[in-house]
Amino acid sequence: MTREKRKYFLQQYLQVEYTHGGIGGTDAEKILLAKGFEPVLFPHQYGFSFTAKVSRFFFLLRMYRKIKKGDTFIFLSPVYAAMSKMLIGRLHKKGVTIVCFIADINGLKDGHESLLKREIFFFRQFHYFIVHNEAMKEWLKKNVSAAVQASAIEFFDFLAKPVGRQKGISMDIVFAGNLEKSNFLANLHLLKGENSLHFHLYGPGVNDNITSQENVTYHGIESPYDLPGKLKGSFGLLWDGDSIDKPGGSLGTYMQYISHHKLSLYIVSGLPVILPASAATAGLVEKYQIGFTVNSLYEIEEKIKTISPGEYTQMQHNMQPLADQISQGECLGHAIDEILKRVGGLL
Repeated sequence: MTREKRKYFLQQYLQVEYTHGGIGGTDAEKILLAKGFEPVLFPHQYGFSFTAKVSRFFFLLRMYRKIKKGDTFIFLSPVYAAMSKMLIGRLHKKGVTIVCFIADINGLKDGHESLLKREIFFFRQFHYFIVHNEAMKEWLKKNVSAAVQASAIEFFDFLAKPVGRQKGISMDIVFAGNLEKSNFLANLHLLKGENSLHFHLYGPGVNDNITSQENVTYHGIESPYDLPGKLKGSFGLLWDGDSIDKPGGSLGTYMQYISHHKLSLYIVSGLPVILPASAATAGLVEKYQIGFTVNSLYEIEEKIKTISPGEYTQMQHNMQPLADQISQGECLGHAIDEILKRVGGLL
């Protein structure tokens, strides 16, 4: 009798409570559970004692015996734990179908060339990938292998209740996330124009250089799933790097390849989006008509002036079906279905 193929995923996020970064991984693993994937959770993940290491090693051996050739195993990259990487490598050699969901490429994000080379070397083990968008898919084909099979999510899922806000257009701009890495925030005072853009900030990592600016209000840290209903403003800003002139530095360059989880937050929040024209998701924002692009933050005020109240309301209306998809896990769900069809796996 033919053995039924099984589906597994490496659990790295579900057991941790996040206040900011990491919630995308948590939601991805919730979706994998809902799609019938069995979790593989190494014991004593944060233990470094001899006993903890031995326990993880024997768990690795049990999983290696349990997961059979022809089964499917999905993991989110990057993977930091040595035992987890070892299991993935051994399962790949055993003939298990490995699907790598690229959540981040740290070498690109940090401008760390040697790390990027190691990540590319790691990716070259695999044939099947889930990626953010078409730009990341092209990067993968160019730098890893032209033969890779990749399915794009377009938007990260965010399993929070959509906010059906009907808010008028204004010069109030929201920026949410890890504020510590967003050095451009210290220069927002330079954007004070005739109508005075005002920025509403949410998240950890704030400092006096940011909060002392007259056109900035800091609202603190909120629970990720409560945040969509708490955002005060008319537009959500996607920007990174050190400069308000352009999305500079490695983080600015990284925007050319990724779909920010922040974009999904704004969509679920009903906030039309402002983002760089060079961003990988600029085409999606224009395709669905849910915001506008700029080359510099100095352009925002004039762009907002050209948007009529009716056009702004239409942007909000256009976000509603996307918000429903994102909040129900359909972006990753569809990408999983597509990649499993390619490998002949189970749906």
